[in-house]
This record gives sequence, C-alpha cells and structure tokens, in this order.
Amino acid sequence: MKKRRTAPSPAALGLILAVALAAAAASSAVQMPGPLSASHAVKPGAECAACHAAAGKIEPAKCLTCHSEIASRIAAHQGFHRDKAGDCGTCHAEHQGRDVDLTHLDPADFDHSETGADLEGAHLKIDIRSCDTCHAKDRVLPRQTGRSYLLKVPGCAGCHDSPHPGREEQCLACHNQDSWSVGRARGER
Repeated sequence: MKKRRTAPSPAALGLILAVALAAAAASSAVQMPGPLSASHAVKPGAECAACHAAAGKIEPAKCLTCHSEIASRIAAHQGFHRDKAGDCGTCHAEHQGRDVDLTHLDPADFDHSETGADLEGAHLKIDIRSCDTCHAKDRVLPRQTGRSYLLKVPGCAGCHDSPHPGREEQCLACHNQDSWSVGRARGER
C-alpha cells in the first residue's frame, strides 16, 4: 500500500514562512556598534536612518538638519565649521557611550584662529583656557544637552555693546584689537 502525501496545512506553511523571514531579518539586521551619546540618545534615538545613509555611513546633510546653527555658519563661511562640512563623523565619532564628549574641545590646545576670529591685542589678556569668559551661557546658542560655543551674535557684538547703531559689524574699520580708542595704539593717551 502506497502512502499518500498530504500538503502541509496553511497554518504550518505560515509558521514555516514566519520562521524563515525572522531568520532572514536577523541575519541582515545591523547591530548598533555601541550606545549613542547622551545628546543623540534623545534625538534621533534608535532611528538609525535619521543619521545614516547606509550601515556605518554618515551623511553630513542629515547631521546639519538637526544642527541648523552649524549649517547656517557653514553656508555663511563663518566660524570653526565654515570649511568642515565634509564628514562630521571624522571629529564627532558616535557610538562610544552616553558620557562621551563629542566636542572634545581642549581650550589650552585650541587654535582660535580656526574660527575666523583671531585673538589679538587686548584679547590676548583674556584667559583663553576659560572659554566662558567670552562664551558664557547667556551669549551662546542654547542646546538641549551638551555645550555650545557658538555666540548668538558673532563678531565683536557678541561680547561688546556698540555705541554706533547700524554699524555694529564694522568695528574694525575704525578700531583695532589693541585699543577701542580710534587712532591710538595700546598705551597711548
């Protein structure tokens, strides 16, 4: 007597298909290489496509969507990032844990001329190891987490009140960094 083969039931076929799909998804899933920093854990969180174009590939345009203050400085060719729009991940390496400092700014080793605002003359008297002297929290752009060094108002007006309405961006046409007195170098009276 010949045994007759029966087709698997639809439920059995569904179970087999579900197991096969789950195995395929698990094998193609990309593992997160490490926890996000505290600032990125909030936004975009675990949504990898918010920052990544493909597995492990950072797309700077996606970074600049959230970091619009940096994007505006790059577009205006101003500030530290004015010529650094190529690959954010080179300097700001993510997935190193909640406590990682993504800016890793060392005031003692920071070349302020990279910002486009050289510290000269009287500004050399400022303790440059204390960024808060000029970049106090009330003068910089606010952040949800972390620390910003971007002045709300770039240039001289970021720290100095102008007595010349309408000419706030033209300070260096008459003044220099040695003295606010027009035509006088430091020490002259």
